[in-house]
Amino acid sequence: MKRNEQLIENTWKIEDIYPNLDVFYKELEKAKTLSKELLKYKDHLTNASSLYAYLKGYEELNEKLYTLDCYTSLLSDQDGSNAFYQDLKGKANVVITEIHSQQAFFEVELLKLSDVETYFENEPGLERYRRFIQDIYRLKPYTLSMEKEGLLAGCQDIFSSSERAFYILNDVDTRFEDVKDAKGNVLPLTSGSYVDYLESADETLRKSAFENMYAAYGKVQNTMASLLNSQCKMLKYESDLRGYPTSLEASTNKNGVPSSVYKNLIKQIHKDIAPLHKYMKVRKKALKKDKLNMYDLYVPLVKEFDKKITFEMAKKKALASVALLGQEYVEAYEKGLNSRWIDVYENEGKRSGAYSYGVPCHPFVLLNHTDTLRSEFTLAHEMGHAIHSYYSDANQPYVNAGYKIFVAEVASTCNESLLIQHLLKITEDEEEKTYLINHFLEQFKGTLYRQTMFAEFEKIAHSMVQNGEGVTADRLCGIYYNLNKEYFGDDIVIDKEIELEWARIPHFYNPFYVYQYATGLSAAIALSKRILEEGKPAVEDYMKFLT
Repeated sequence: MKRNEQLIENTWKIEDIYPNLDVFYKELEKAKTLSKELLKYKDHLTNASSLYAYLKGYEELNEKLYTLDCYTSLLSDQDGSNAFYQDLKGKANVVITEIHSQQAFFEVELLKLSDVETYFENEPGLERYRRFIQDIYRLKPYTLSMEKEGLLAGCQDIFSSSERAFYILNDVDTRFEDVKDAKGNVLPLTSGSYVDYLESADETLRKSAFENMYAAYGKVQNTMASLLNSQCKMLKYESDLRGYPTSLEASTNKNGVPSSVYKNLIKQIHKDIAPLHKYMKVRKKALKKDKLNMYDLYVPLVKEFDKKITFEMAKKKALASVALLGQEYVEAYEKGLNSRWIDVYENEGKRSGAYSYGVPCHPFVLLNHTDTLRSEFTLAHEMGHAIHSYYSDANQPYVNAGYKIFVAEVASTCNESLLIQHLLKITEDEEEKTYLINHFLEQFKGTLYRQTMFAEFEKIAHSMVQNGEGVTADRLCGIYYNLNKEYFGDDIVIDKEIELEWARIPHFYNPFYVYQYATGLSAAIALSKRILEEGKPAVEDYMKFLT
């Protein structure tokens, strides 16, 4: 399906951000003007009133820049083959990068102030920015000179070039051979349909999809390795410049999280890998297979259960699952479901996967819905993010509203946990209940174990660059293949093709991100359990967290 063939009600209402392109261009010019006006404070942040005046303008400017970036990103993601949208995003990136470079003086000058605490006493309005200022001071040991900060800010567009190239190669230029099912039917293979095929009871279809998917990545593996290598090198360059011992330390410290959390997660999962190995034995036995292959990891253990879940059905059940969070939450959730916050279905050139953007006007959610249980849970996951943003934006000034990634995955996976409990509660069909329990187990396999495996692979890849080693496709494939053997155990055949899976994981271009899925799930399970058991007191605490 092409973008212009989508029904309007199934697309997000991007004009809620800017009603038309004329407004976008005007906002872009306003941002340029405001940035120039703020330059008058350079070398003049010498008293409480000037600091307060600057921060008010700085907050307004950054909200404009973020909104401009979101707008062009959403347009670009809905159809990456649209040259106009790509050009628009490129133009916005140039302006945003230039402005960040212009304003790089702020943090350097702020950190030179030895009596900033007296500024709060002299100007009550500064209290709005206390948390923001404290976080800048936390990173003081890693803040550079004004000149270097300006140069680094000016390089951010260049630093994101590997990520942009990956998405164009992955979502637009990579083509997959059609697949065949057991009856000889020929079906199209896309990033969106791939996992659906792997969930099929038809082994011929699963194997065909698996082999054809990685045959395509085999053709571009050297390009993908080069992009990932560049991504690692750019992060190392900035980390070295700031004085961090490793890229891992630089990335986790931005969120105020010790790198020991990352390392301990991997260590603990290795220690407690036995449940995953046991699950592989159960899966092999339940599927009645002499050998279990990598393309058998997603097929439901209840083979005959085949239920189509339309988007409308998914919306109703997802909404019902959060009823225990209170009427206010339900109303916000329902508004999001029915006010075109969501871009629902796949189309040619659309970004794969799913996400939520907390844009100031309201959140936006990208899906590639395929009428499956997996898609139903993806909706719950992304709406968890969206309502977190909705509450944070409504209750916090812009400067504080952007929650850290470390807690972002808590709200999303908590909603998934509430959904599974709701579905188990309302079904009387034993087969469906078994199917749902299987799905819950798959959450642990896919989120706790598999995302930790991703995190370990990422750590190794960055360590190779840190140590001056070559990051080639052959080496990456070897590392990834061996990790699969270690994680999944002896009761599964580690098919050769799986060594290429690293090439299709977009999160590797958001460095050291994926471990937070595993920590987020751990927290979410604990929180949802408390909500279900304690009711109102736990809900009140959870709502405070969201705000």
